[in-house]
Formats: sequence, structure tokens, C-alpha cells
Amino acid sequence: MIESILSLPTWIGCGIAMVSTTLLGLVVYVISYMFNEKYKKVELKDPITSLFRMVGILVSLMLSLAFGEVITEWQAIKNAINQESVAISDTYINLKYFDSEDTREIQAVLIDYAQAVIDDDWPAMANDRLGQKASALKRQFTEKVMELKPANSIQKEIRSGILADVDKLSDHRLIRLNHSMAKPPVYILVIIFGFLVSMACFGAYQPHVPLITLVSLYTFFIGMVFYLILAMSDPFQGGTIVDPTPFEYLIEALKSGKR
Repeated sequence: MIESILSLPTWIGCGIAMVSTTLLGLVVYVISYMFNEKYKKVELKDPITSLFRMVGILVSLMLSLAFGEVITEWQAIKNAINQESVAISDTYINLKYFDSEDTREIQAVLIDYAQAVIDDDWPAMANDRLGQKASALKRQFTEKVMELKPANSIQKEIRSGILADVDKLSDHRLIRLNHSMAKPPVYILVIIFGFLVSMACFGAYQPHVPLITLVSLYTFFIGMVFYLILAMSDPFQGGTIVDPTPFEYLIEALKSGKR
């Protein structure tokens, strides 16, 4: 069910998550209120209020931690994508220091690889894998670079730099794969349980329109945060997908001869 919601456009998926959270929260609230009514002779409002404050603080802290964690990972994958595109650009430029007949084909393969990252890798990473075409082009490009024969000490140094950039491409590609296989924080279930406990604490108060309205706004907000945490924990699927914009700009620049 979660995968189906995440595959929908952002606002539709977020709306479904908010409505689902609200319905679940209100059901827990009503059940808790009916249970508390059986013991209305016992003064429960003060201890439940104290419990609600403690649970609310814990839930807020854990939500902040989970949201901060996915934001950090999101930024890490964007940095890896930027560095990967820079490595491709540097490699393309450094190849110009070799004989044009030997490197023209390598540069063409390199551009094809950058395009395959967009057309092949990105859709494949939605299914937690790398694209076969991009992998084949990466292997072909690496083999051709290994076959380069430096004619002097300068070309030898440049070839070492190219090989270092090739290693960076492999590293950053694996980083993309690792992030595509990432899961939501393990303690998200604890946060959900804490949310249900906080909704049960509302059962100490008699339902009326203003309270139901405030409770609904609270659950709407929690549902939105839950959705963002789940969606951003999978950066290559759904409406919050990381765009391959650096590769698109790079391909345009390489083809236009600006690099």
C-alpha cells in the first residue's frame, strides 16, 4: 500500500496520507473516549494531560530526527550526482590532451553514457537496480581508457587523472544505487505508535466541533510529515524524485562544444 501511495503524484499521495492519518487518529480518539467514559468517576484528565505532553514531545523529537535524517541523505545523493557529472566533464576535457583520433570515440561513448544515466539508470533505480545499458557503456568506456597509450610524461599524468575520475564515477554510481535501496528510518514504527498513543490521550476530552477541528489539523500535519519522510527516503521513485538535471546540462554543454 505504501509503495502504491508513493508512486502517485506528490499532492495526491500526500492527500491520501493526510486523510488516512486523520481517519486513523479520529478512530483511536473515539475508542479512547468511549473507554474513558466507563471510568468517568475516576479523575483521569490531569494524568492523561501530563502523559500527552510527554508523548507529544517524544513524537516531535523523533519526527524531527527522522525528517533531518532523510534531508541529510537527500542532500548527500544530490552532492554525489553533482560530483559524478563533474567527473564526466573533467574526463571529457582531459581526453583532448591525447590524439584526437584515439579519443574521439571515447568522448562519444562518454556522452552516450551520460545520456544512458538519464534514460536507463534513473528508471532502473526506481526498482533498486542499475541500468544494463549504462553499465555496458561504463564498462566500454573504462576499457577504452585503459587502452590509452601516453606519448609523454604529461599525457601519463593526465591518464592517471582520468583513471581517478573513472574510479569516482564508479563510486558515485554505487552511492546512487545505495540510496535507491534505502528504507525509511527503522524507528518510524515507534513514531507511529507514539502518534496513536497521543491520539488516545485526547480521549480524556469530550468531542465537540472546535476540538475535532484542532485534532484533524494535528493529524493532517502528522500525515504530511509521515508522507514526506517516506517519500524522500526513496529519492528515485514518486513525486519527490531527484532530478538528473546536472547530467542534462552536462550533455547539452558537451554536445555544443562548450566544455
